[in-house]
Amino acid sequence: MNVAVAAEDARLRERLGALLVGQGYRVQPVASLAQAAAVLRQARPHMLVIAHEGGEAPVTAALRRLREAPELLGLPVLCFDPKATAFQSVAMLDAGADDVIHRPFQAPVFLARVRTLLRRAVWSGEAPEQTVTVINAGPVELRLVARQALVGGRPVELTRLEFDLLAHLMKNVERAFKREELLSAVWNYPSGVETRTLDKHIESLRRKLGAAGPRIETVHGIGYRFAAA
Repeated sequence: MNVAVAAEDARLRERLGALLVGQGYRVQPVASLAQAAAVLRQARPHMLVIAHEGGEAPVTAALRRLREAPELLGLPVLCFDPKATAFQSVAMLDAGADDVIHRPFQAPVFLARVRTLLRRAVWSGEAPEQTVTVINAGPVELRLVARQALVGGRPVELTRLEFDLLAHLMKNVERAFKREELLSAVWNYPSGVETRTLDKHIESLRRKLGAAGPRIETVHGIGYRFAAA
């Protein structure tokens, strides 16, 4: 799905964009809050993230311009301002935001809020359940927006990290990932960390996937991959 990230601070825009790309979203950067509505009329994303530090005035002005455009009226909007007070958050919500995040910023919470708004859009029919939101590999199916895993059409209960690990492997079928790559992508661990966390999650995934479990192959001396067959 396409997620627009509007932020005049380039570092903040890139940071949020990188988190979204890491989860498989396509990101449309928007460098000007004042011009956001005009850009979004052309880009037509499935969701907008507005990031701004300090003061709600530019954000509320952008939200009002956004909600004045009929074609953008139903666009889900998540605002992030690490310095926002409770009163400023209320002002953003009243101006048209669907959700507001402030300090302390936690990447898993941010991504969960994104998934929640996209899930509502899909269920309401405002955004289609596109093929980019579903990964299929043999009997295993992952629905990224709904965060559902199915094997042979039957749901499988996965933890958040198990789901993220499986999604990362299935997005790159047949690619052998180094252990360090998986620990960085899923757990955000720095290189050189010694841990058995990855191995334990792989073992749990294989068990939960049942007959499809052997598709998660060990590549000796490297790490793991998800086999096409």
